[in-house]
This record gives sequence, C-alpha cells and structure tokens, in this order.
Amino acid sequence: MIMPVCMRPKEDELLYGWLSRLSLENGYTSLADFGKRFLTERTVLQPLEKISWYPRVDFIRDLDRTCEEYKEISFFPTADELLRKMTPLYAVFPFLTYGNQSWWTQFILREPGTALTGTGNRGNMIPEFLSCPECRKQDRKKYGFSYLRTWHHLPGVRVCAVHRVPLQTLAYRKQKVLDPDEDGIILSEKELVGNLETEWKISQFAKEMYERPLFFDLRGLQALLLERMEELGIRKKIKEEMETAEFLPYLNGECEKRVQKMLMEPRNGMDEIMAFSAFLFGEYSVLEEKAKRYIGELEEPFADVVRGRFQLLSGFGRLVHLKCETCGKEFWIHPYALGLGCGCPSCEAAMTLKQRINRRLSFFGDGNYELAQDVNEENMGERVDVIHKTCGSVRKTRLMETLWMQKKCDCETRVSFADAAERVRAASPNFTLIQYIGGKKDHIVRLKHKVCGQTFEWELGRFQKRPTCMVCERRRVPRGFVEDFLKRMRDLVGDEYELVSGFTDMRSRILVRHQACGTVTEMIPNDLLRGRRCNLCHKAIRRGELEAALESCTGGYYRITGMKNVRYCIEGENGEKFFRDPGCIMQELSRPTESPLFTHRIAKPKPAPRKEALIYLSAKEICRRKGFWSPRDSADILPLKQVQDLMRWLVKNDYLERIGYGKYVLSERKISGDRYDEN
Repeated sequence: MIMPVCMRPKEDELLYGWLSRLSLENGYTSLADFGKRFLTERTVLQPLEKISWYPRVDFIRDLDRTCEEYKEISFFPTADELLRKMTPLYAVFPFLTYGNQSWWTQFILREPGTALTGTGNRGNMIPEFLSCPECRKQDRKKYGFSYLRTWHHLPGVRVCAVHRVPLQTLAYRKQKVLDPDEDGIILSEKELVGNLETEWKISQFAKEMYERPLFFDLRGLQALLLERMEELGIRKKIKEEMETAEFLPYLNGECEKRVQKMLMEPRNGMDEIMAFSAFLFGEYSVLEEKAKRYIGELEEPFADVVRGRFQLLSGFGRLVHLKCETCGKEFWIHPYALGLGCGCPSCEAAMTLKQRINRRLSFFGDGNYELAQDVNEENMGERVDVIHKTCGSVRKTRLMETLWMQKKCDCETRVSFADAAERVRAASPNFTLIQYIGGKKDHIVRLKHKVCGQTFEWELGRFQKRPTCMVCERRRVPRGFVEDFLKRMRDLVGDEYELVSGFTDMRSRILVRHQACGTVTEMIPNDLLRGRRCNLCHKAIRRGELEAALESCTGGYYRITGMKNVRYCIEGENGEKFFRDPGCIMQELSRPTESPLFTHRIAKPKPAPRKEALIYLSAKEICRRKGFWSPRDSADILPLKQVQDLMRWLVKNDYLERIGYGKYVLSERKISGDRYDEN
C-alpha cells in the first residue's frame, strides 16, 4: 500500500531519520507499524499482524522492491540513490572486499530468505544516533525542524566536520520514530578518543568519503596504505609517527600488530581503518588521486558477465540497473555479485534452495563444487559438506563464507614451481623466479630483478598486483640506473613525453610532460613503464578498443582469449600466451621501438581523441589569441551543455582556472610542472 503523505528527503538525510519523519506525517509513532503497512509486499487480504517487518537503524530490507513500488513518486530515491546518500554503505566500500560489498548489497536489496545471505541479521553499521547542536540550530532557523545527517554516522566520526564541535548522542527507543527536536532526546556529548583537532581531521576525511565515494575495495586500499607508508618512509617507525601526529589512541591495541592486521586481513574495524587512512593520506584528495588505478577495474569483467543475459539500463557503478533477457524483469545489483553467481531475483525465485546454492558454487574457483548434503533455511549459517569434484575431497565449510568470500579447496591454492614461474613472467618480463618457498596462503617466492641484478622475497599475489623490485625501489638507485630508466622511457614513448622533474628512484614520483597537449602528469616511474600516460589525453581502455587495436596493428595475429583479475590473456597464432593490463597492451602496440611482446606489428593504433583534451586544446588556442576562454568559444566542437560539463572537469582537475564569470585561463599548475601540495 502506498503511503498517503510522502516528503522529499534532505540531500544528506539519514534513512532512519527520513522514515521517522514519514511515519509522523502519516500518523504513526511506531516505525515497525508504519513499515508493515507501507513498506512491505502484501495483499489487501493479509492482516497486519501476520506481516513481519523489522526496522533496522541503518538500512531496510527488500529495498529493490520498495523503491520500485514507489518509483511513480518523482522524488522518491532509487535504490542506488538511497544507499549513496542516506546510508554509510557507499562511503565505506573501500573498507570492504568486493565479496563483502556484494554480501551487504544483496542482504539489503532482496527479500529476507531469498538472497542466500544467511538467516541472521548482519551487524548494524550505525551503533547509535548522533546530532550536532549547531546543525540543529541552523535547521530550525531554515526549515522549522532539524534532521539527522548521514555523514554524522560514519565510522570514527565523533565531531561535526562543519562546526568542529562534539556530536551529541540521542535517546533511541527500539522500533520507534526518532525526532531530534523532541524534549529530552539529548543523552550526552559523544566522548572523544583524541584531541578535538585530530577528531575533526578524521571527521572531515570521512565527510569527503561520503560526498565523493570511491568504488574500489579493501584489497586495493590495503595496497595503497602500504605504498603510502613506503612513500613517507615511516613503515619501520609507524608507532612514533602516529604518536607524534596524535593518532595513536585510535588503534585498539599494540600499534604494529594493528597496522599489520589492517594491511592483511579481509575484515577490519572500520573506526580504526578510517582513522589510519586519515593519518596516512592527510587530505582525502590524495587518496582519490592514488585510487584512480583501481577505479573501473570491475567494468570489463562485468561487461563479459552480462553479455547475452541482461540489458544494462543504467551507467556502471556500485549498483547497476539490469533487465533480465529471460523473464523481462528489472532489478538492481552490485556488479561483482553477478560474478559470484547472483542473478535475476525473479528467475532465482523459481529455483529450489539447493539449485540456487549449486549454481552459486559453479561460479566459484574452477567451477567443480557442489553440495554434498541437503540444506534448508535453518542450517544455512552452519557448517555444511561441500565436495570439490576435481580432487574428490569433501570439506565442512561455513556456506556463507564460501559463497561470498570465495574460500577455495586447498588443492586450488597450491602452486607448483612452473605455475609460479608463469605467473611471475606474466606479471613482468623483468623478473625471474629463483625459488618457490611456499606457504598455504602467502605463496612466498624468491625473485631476481634483471635490471639491478638483486634478489628478494615477496608474496606472489602481491607481486602480481604490483610487480616491483623490493631492493632497488626501496633505496637510491645504483649507478647508471638513471640513464637506464631514461633509455627505457625513450624506447617506450620516443619524444612524445619529456621528463620535467628529477629522477631519484623508482618509488619517488616524477613529472612528465605530454608534448601534444603541453600538460604535465605526476606518477611513479613504474606506472609510466607499465603504460600509464597523460591524464588529460588518455582515457580508460575498453576491451572492444583493445580488440580493434590488436586486429588493426597485428593483422589478427594476436587476440584476447580471456581475462584474469584486471589483466587480459593475449594469445598469438604460434600458441604463445601472456597476461597484461590494458595500458601495457596499448603501450607495446604503439611504442616507436621493437616490441618484445608483439613481434608481429604492421601498424600503430590511432586512438580517438578524448573530449576533455579537445576542449582543453581549443581553450589553449583561444587563450593564446584573446587572453581567456569561455565555454561558448568551443560550442562549434561539441554541444554547449557538453562543453560546460567538460569545463567543470577541467577546472576540478586543475587544467583550467576561473578568473571571472564565464572566463577561464590555462592553469599554470599543469603547464609549469609545479608539484602538488598534497604530495
């Protein structure tokens, strides 16, 4: 049943606060009674007392159906908008693995009992309700009432990021509406862990995570945290540095152990990792810049999974809106969940529980897993027998952990010397496997770096994600290495790029100028050697573009035959196979010297110019002629609205600078090569 009175939520309003306001406007003081009547799927003949609906403090269940039911109300948020603005979920996605992100979203989007998320409730992301006294004063003056803000309820937040005052804890009665203006609602001031200034830094960092959320996962964040510690040179003195910066009280226990856990474990305390991220990166914009390498890493695998099965009705994001080609029903889902075997909820409803579980298991590991016993809804959270048909072993495993966290059979985690050597070669041709040391989880290997001649030990999985030398790239480079790097750079890019900063080692950032546009891009040297180019002129490379480039540049001698993680498997007509990421593939096809990968090249790729670069070059020419540029000056290239959108991107990323209403000039920051403040 549609509620009689519906109000538009505030831009940053917490979901529970909005539902409380809707309940009061419709004459209900019990949120449970309001939800049973207006937010559940039921027939007119079903009495309310037979309906089960439990109001969580952070989300509501069966969200996809609820938002679909209210879609005729223009301002009622979609499932994606609601999770983005009215819950902490999207802000904390970098603290969760992709599997855990999928687990949470399926738990929220689907009706209880249909999503294979377990029988119990997941822990609340919001432990208590908080409010800022200054925000309430402003709200009452502006609206006549105050409301709860989502960003006050993010992990680790105890101080208002706007007013720098401690938040206040509100009284909460289970399943009842919450009115922040009610007499006696304020319980106490939120107790601070550190000093007010440090608390404010964490709150400000968290608020920016909410306003500009990043779509990557915990594994990527852990790699960035480790890289940042190395970049700052504080890994071996982390306790002293955190104590000096007054962040040490935010770690619950021995500093070194807590940091190691944050860098390695698939689950972490969100308050801790929020504070640690704020400490290491300082400004959120630093994390944004470094995370660019991971943004979009799911897009290509997602396109492969949905091809022929679903029609995409939205842009790619944390949730995607799909139409099932089989039944024609529409639904929202996390893109990674499709790779875990989740699909159309309407089609899955026609399957038995065992069929749904076995279908999910077929997407897991080598695809040869299935249940070895009958299960029902009651024992979904218990250990059950799962058989791995490849080796014949039967193991007792927690079903939810297996389905969502992808815990494979031991036989799939063992690595032979030949397998390890192939994985090292596929990651980078500059390294040789000397010894496979082993380890059930870590797979420690001893590698030799062909460039510097040194050997080192490292985890195979981490090396594959970031193939770098742990010897020469942690210290000053040996004699002659600068010249070697410059030669490798010339071999790859010719005179298209120029090094405009000094080069000290492989971990210190450099500035390179793209001669075509004249702008500089900051990066670490290895990124340049692996195919990263000008941020303005080069866009993310899609699979279709790579396939077209391989066809035109090699005459079809090489082709894409698969994908693993974010690397494509390239196979030549002679049977040779190797894995490379898109940037490296395009680099080897376009380099001015002979490519060791693509020995059969007949042409170089001609990528289409990026729209941002077209507008920038137009602005550059017009500024040269009349001293400034306005969007209307380039309306002959693209429609004015599109030019204005691109202009905002150019301003935000420091390519253009506003000097007056509708007037812009080129930013000296991207021309002169000045270092970024945050780095």
